[in-house]
Amino acid sequence: MDVIIGAGGVAKEGDPLLGLVAEGEPKALLEIAGKPMVQYVLDAVAASDKVQEVIVIGLSDEHGINCGDKQIHYLPSAGSLLDNASAASQFLSQIKPEAVNVLWVSADIPLVNTEMIDWVIDEVERTEHDLYYSIITRETMEERFPDSKRSFTSLKSGQVCGGDVNAYSVSLTSGSNTSWQQIVEARKSMLRVASMVGFLPLLMLATGRMTKARTEQLVLDKLGVRGRLIDCPYAELGMDIDKPYQYEIVARELGQTASITN
Repeated sequence: MDVIIGAGGVAKEGDPLLGLVAEGEPKALLEIAGKPMVQYVLDAVAASDKVQEVIVIGLSDEHGINCGDKQIHYLPSAGSLLDNASAASQFLSQIKPEAVNVLWVSADIPLVNTEMIDWVIDEVERTEHDLYYSIITRETMEERFPDSKRSFTSLKSGQVCGGDVNAYSVSLTSGSNTSWQQIVEARKSMLRVASMVGFLPLLMLATGRMTKARTEQLVLDKLGVRGRLIDCPYAELGMDIDKPYQYEIVARELGQTASITN
């Protein structure tokens, strides 16, 4: 499978990470335990035999990153996540017309490793859907990172948060797709996804009565998108760095790993 790494965000005034990253600089280059956080993601991708083409959005070869023996295709940031996904899909279709699905990996999850990347790829290849969205239970997240302070959504099976390794079909982002636009804009909150498909689903979600199957069916019925929620066992995929305290959690983890390795 091919991989897109979203690294287009830059530090701006009011950004919680400003100070750790200079204003105007790519946040993906935030240094943690001796190297940019995006490099940890690239290292995980580089070691996977399941990954073929690698596209990095928002950086260039001048930034000194690498993906092992794999070539990196660099694309400038097109703005929103939707625009970046569309631009990357168009580029991928040009260099690899047979591409079907693509993995989207955020640059701000430096605790990801190759086992986790491969696991998501295997899950995606088991079924034929348009959109694959990883979810992590509150128990999994808080057992691994009790101070992560993630926001959770209540499903009938329990509370979950979203992961930052997901997948979609290349055809989904071709042309103008209003359904894809709405889903991307609501990606951080399943409450917003439910609100797009009606009051009853919103009420069911708010009261914890929504099931995974019902959510997937509603997305298909209302938006015409075959979506699948993937139960992810890896809390690391939800440990993204948006705030200084999250940086500190990850820095401790990577610092311990580095000291053990060395």
